[in-house]
Amino acid sequence: MPQRSGLLIIDLQYGFSPKPDLVERIRDAAQDYSVVVATRFCNPPGSLFRTRMNDGNDGGSLIDVGHEVIIDKPGYGLNQAAIAVLREFTEITEWGLVGSRTGACIMACGFSLWDAGIPFHVIRHLCAAEDGPLCEATSTILQRQFGV
Repeated sequence: MPQRSGLLIIDLQYGFSPKPDLVERIRDAAQDYSVVVATRFCNPPGSLFRTRMNDGNDGGSLIDVGHEVIIDKPGYGLNQAAIAVLREFTEITEWGLVGSRTGACIMACGFSLWDAGIPFHVIRHLCAAEDGPLCEATSTILQRQFGV
């Protein structure tokens, strides 16, 4: 990867049970990037995940794959504080997105980056994909909305 690319690892946490081979492939790929940032899903008390979906899972601890920075993420996408952290890396001209829950979190982070005017691409072979029709729908939406 060019030195101007960063790697944004979305919610690669033990509580989401990513496959070991995915973790190893992300760990290997991370070595090729000048900046590696990880998000950690947090599920605060009173969140919609808890109140509407009855989901108390916060994803647990991050899996260390060589990230230098951790951004806590209380929802699917990136909030303004997370965007501000990414903007601090002025040398990064584009982020590669990888990690867990492609159908929700990676897509939501894509929307957040897009709305903030931050270029990105999705590295699909380094994403935990949903099965069946949801996988196809996610790919269609990523392509149609972002050209990635």
